[in-house]
Amino acid sequence: MTEQKKWFEYAGDDSDVIVSTGVHVVRNLANYPFVWRMRAQERKAMLHTILTAVQDDRLSIAGTLSCTSLEELSKTEAVSLAERGLVSPEFIAKREGRALLCNADESLSVVVNGNDHLYLTAMRPGLDLDGAGAAADTLESVLGHAFDFAFDREFGYLTADPANLGTGMHAELTMHLPGLTRAGSLSRVAAGLSQLGLSLREGPGAESAAELYRLSNRVTLGISEQEAVFNLKSMAYQVVMQERAARKTLCQSIEVQDKIFRSLGVVQNARLLSLSEFMECFTNVRLGVAEQLIRRGPAMDSMASLMAGAQPATLMLRAGRSMTASERDAARARLVRAAWGNDGKE
Repeated sequence: MTEQKKWFEYAGDDSDVIVSTGVHVVRNLANYPFVWRMRAQERKAMLHTILTAVQDDRLSIAGTLSCTSLEELSKTEAVSLAERGLVSPEFIAKREGRALLCNADESLSVVVNGNDHLYLTAMRPGLDLDGAGAAADTLESVLGHAFDFAFDREFGYLTADPANLGTGMHAELTMHLPGLTRAGSLSRVAAGLSQLGLSLREGPGAESAAELYRLSNRVTLGISEQEAVFNLKSMAYQVVMQERAARKTLCQSIEVQDKIFRSLGVVQNARLLSLSEFMECFTNVRLGVAEQLIRRGPAMDSMASLMAGAQPATLMLRAGRSMTASERDAARARLVRAAWGNDGKE
């Protein structure tokens, strides 16, 4: 039986710059204490209540979301969830009474008993705020029929973090910004976006200079979800235009071209590839693919899948066994070589 493709294995609009779109919605159940005030047994009781409601055949989502109990996972399985962006590293630190509900392609998920009772996420490849927003809104509406959400007329939806009061919705774009980063323009761009109520911060692989950043709305109180999404989309187009212009100037440099093709040589031929070296090569090769300097190899929609698959715990999960650091480096190298059609033979 063929495994269903994940959402990040498809192409998206403006994917040369925008890797993915995520819309996140925080909700808490009325008449229950916040998660941080609950004991383990209370979290388990709430989890049972939520799962019973979600599995009710009268709900349109019944049967579409599989449940993963954090308590039943191995450390490798739990870390892999975090590597794939389905949960936060903090979420897997304390597992009692916590679970993840997720559909088959991982585009729709609900984290139960994290910082809040429910953390809903809808993901789409590339720039697709409308699609992700509609999916998140539908899921929130369905769950709203099953639960009474904590709401205040003045402050909106009540959350454990005051920064989420109001709509409780954060829309987020993961962007690849090597042009602005290497031109030294990122801090200026981030400052301008901050004045407009948006946040631009380092994204996955920050410790490895992956040049991935997350652009999201900071304001949730006193502004509608539609306004927040419109503002984010408008400014995202501006950042995309600036990034593309910066890339064209950047890629005229023979030194930058040399980095791109040296990185290509590594991913095509390396027998050992550490995660940090992979991420450094990843940003250079992705830039080369986007600017059509590299014309053979994985398409842009395959790059996100490659990055997810190269993470340590996910590599071991795929292999079905524990690995030493050296074994993971060898497995990562094989995975990356295979993406370029290199079977590893001399």
